[in-house]
Amino acid sequence: MVALLVLVSLTLISLDASGRGRSTLQGVRGAFNAVLAPVQSGIHAALRPVGNFFTGAVDYGRLQAENTLLRTELDQLRATEASAAFYQQQADQVLALQHLPFVAGIPKVTAQIINIGSSNFSASVTIDRGRSAGVLVGQPVVAAGGLAGSVVAVTAHTARVDLITDPRFVVGVSLPDHNTGSAAGQGPGDSVRVTVVPASAPVPKLHRGEILSTSGLQMELFPPGIPVGRIATVAVPPGELEPVATVTPFVNAARLGYVDVLLWSPQ
Repeated sequence: MVALLVLVSLTLISLDASGRGRSTLQGVRGAFNAVLAPVQSGIHAALRPVGNFFTGAVDYGRLQAENTLLRTELDQLRATEASAAFYQQQADQVLALQHLPFVAGIPKVTAQIINIGSSNFSASVTIDRGRSAGVLVGQPVVAAGGLAGSVVAVTAHTARVDLITDPRFVVGVSLPDHNTGSAAGQGPGDSVRVTVVPASAPVPKLHRGEILSTSGLQMELFPPGIPVGRIATVAVPPGELEPVATVTPFVNAARLGYVDVLLWSPQ
């Protein structure tokens, strides 16, 4: 079919060039155009998807590049927002440390946590203040909310702090009816175990929701009145008379960024 059309075209061109049969040629040309019109339309329709494909491919590449750029800008904005939130949180912690009513009158050193212990059996952190700042072993460590732990090792410019949930950490707490208790850490987590220290006074009745604070008894390692936590559960173990309580500390060790070391000793 294509070859036939090409042959007819050449014939028409020859006739037109010789000037012969001009009127006849015009009629034939009209008929020929009428025949070719559907063919041209079909070819155009067949080639349109090909053109659209290449146009779409170019547009797709441009859109993909724009999307990549937008994703990058969005990630940068999210990173900036997260960074701003982090520094705001740090600033809030430092500001909160300046207004701790339970340590009024006690000299203190504000320190930043620079390392968190990774042990599954202990809960400790390293701070960026040491002997050069007056930090000594045994000094209490507090944060916004209450007791955070105590200093257990010191270098010239750093110190290690056992947190209140560390199994080695023990602190005396005041209980109802003039009793005292011993609060001990249970390992990394969010609870402290409080047992009643046997005394001649009546066995105290502990209630869920009660707030416990440091007792500050003679030679106690912590000054009195520092909030420790709130009683979460109370139970009397089989064969025992004194109740045992679990206490949720006020200080969330997982969120600590800054702490205050109290330059204090029982002497």
